[in-house]
Amino acid sequence: MIATPEAVPLTSRQSRHSVAAWLGVRSLRTRLLLIVAAIVAVVVSTVTVLEVRSFERTSEDALVDAARQSALAVADDLRVHPSVDPAALIDKLHEFAEADPVIHSISIVRFDDAGAGEVPASTQSEEREDVIGLARRALDTQSLAMDQGDVFVSCAAPVSASPAIAAVSTVSLASVAKIRGRARTIALASALPIVVLVTLLVDLTTRRLVHHPVAEIRETMSRAAEGALSARAVVVREDELGDVAHGLNAMLERLEHFNAALQDRVREATTELRVRNAQLEESMSQLLILREALARAERLAALGQMAATVAHQAGTPLNLVSGYVQMLRQDPATDPRVTARLQIVDTQIQQVTRVLRSMLDQARLPFVREATSIGPLISRVTDLAAPRLAADRVELVLDVARDLPLVHVDVVQFELALLALVSNALDAMPGGGALTIRATSADGRVRLEVADTGTGIAPSILQRLFEPGVTTKPLGQGTGLGLGIVRDVVRVHGGTVSARNRDDGGAVFTIDLPIA
Repeated sequence: MIATPEAVPLTSRQSRHSVAAWLGVRSLRTRLLLIVAAIVAVVVSTVTVLEVRSFERTSEDALVDAARQSALAVADDLRVHPSVDPAALIDKLHEFAEADPVIHSISIVRFDDAGAGEVPASTQSEEREDVIGLARRALDTQSLAMDQGDVFVSCAAPVSASPAIAAVSTVSLASVAKIRGRARTIALASALPIVVLVTLLVDLTTRRLVHHPVAEIRETMSRAAEGALSARAVVVREDELGDVAHGLNAMLERLEHFNAALQDRVREATTELRVRNAQLEESMSQLLILREALARAERLAALGQMAATVAHQAGTPLNLVSGYVQMLRQDPATDPRVTARLQIVDTQIQQVTRVLRSMLDQARLPFVREATSIGPLISRVTDLAAPRLAADRVELVLDVARDLPLVHVDVVQFELALLALVSNALDAMPGGGALTIRATSADGRVRLEVADTGTGIAPSILQRLFEPGVTTKPLGQGTGLGLGIVRDVVRVHGGTVSARNRDDGGAVFTIDLPIA
C-alpha cells in the first residue's frame, strides 16, 4: 500500500510526540538542550574512538616499522662485521636495543646442516619458540618475515644462507594497550565537561537568537487569545523569527480591523433591528386598533341593521296605533275621561318612537371628511398588513400612479374599508399568491382596485355580495357585514364599489371616488 502525503507527516508527528512523552518534557528549550547534549556526546565519543583507533594504528605501524628496521640493521651489521664471539655479539645486540627504546628483544638464530635451530645470542634470557619458526621462514624466503600477535610483533631478516643465520627483532604492544586505556580515560574525563560546555554555549546562543523572540511571540499570542487584539510582538531581528513576528502583527491588525468592523455592523444591525421592531410594534398596535375599530364598526352595523328592522317592524304599527288614538281623541263622542287616557297613550307612543329614532342615530357611523391623497393611505394599510403578507407568503404588487388628485374622505373609515378588502383578499389566498393594489385617476374620479389570485367569487352570490349577511367564508368565520360596511362607507363618500372575477382566477374589487 502506497503511503499518502498525509500519512507520512502523521507518523512523524506521532513519533515526535512519543519521544516527547518518553522524555517527559514540553519545553522547547529543554528539548533543544537534551538534543544538543545527546549530539555532542555522540560526536565527542565518535571522534574520541576514531582518534584513539587512528593513534593505535599509527603506533602499531611505528612499532612494526621499528622492528623491521631493527632486524634489517642487525642483519646488515652482521654481514659487514661477522662475529663468532657470543659475548661481543650480545653486546652489539644490546647496543641496537638501547638505540631504540621500543625494541623489546633482538635475537640471532642459527640453523645447522640438519636444520636444527638455536639462539647463540639474544638480549633476552628466555627466548620464545615462535622466534625460531619466524627465522626459518625468513631464511626460506630470503626476505623479511613478520609475525604479529596480541602482545608482541616480531620481524626476521636473513643474514646469510650458509651458515643459515637470521636476525629477529621483537617489539612489545603493551605501550599501545596503555595508550588505548589512557585515551579512554581521558575521553571519559573530558566528554562530560565538553558536553556541558557546548550545551551551555548553545543554550546561551539560542536563548538570544531563538528563545527570547519565541517568548515574545508566545506572549503576544496569549494576550491576543485573551481578547487584546491590539497586542503586537516586538521584532527583535529581521530574520525568519522576525518574519514570523511581522506576520503575527499583520494578522492581529487584520483581526482587530475585522473585529471593529464586525462590532460596527452588529451595532448597526442591532439598531436597525430595534427600529424595525419598534416599527413592527407600532404597526401591530395600529393594526389591532384598526381591527378593533373594524369589529366595532361591524357591531355597529349589526346594531344598525337590527335597529332599522326593529324601527321598521315596530314603528309602522305604532304609527297606525297613534293615528287611531288621535282619531278617537278628536271624536266628539268620546268621553272626556277616555280622551285624557288616550292622550297618555299617545304620549307614550311618541316616547317609544323617539327611542327607536335615537337607536338609529347611535348606530350610524360618524364621518369626519378631509381632503387627502390616496397614495399615503394605501401605504399605511399595506404597512399594517405587511406581517400577515409575509406569514401567508403573499407577494404585494403596488401600482399607484403619481400625482393623483385629492379625495374628500374620512381617513379612518376609508382605511377600515380598504383594510377589510385586503383582509378578504388574504383570506382568499391561504396557500400564498399575489395581491395587487392599483390606483389611477380618470374623468374626475379616482379608481382603486384590489385584486387577488384566490379562488374567486361564486357567481350565485356575486350580485348580492355587498348585502348584509352574505359571505363567502365558512360558517363561523365571517359575519357577512364587512363588505356591507365597505359599501356604506364608499356610498357616504359619494363613490361606488363593485366586484368581479378575473379571467385568470381571483377577484377584483373596484372603488370609484370623486376627486375633492
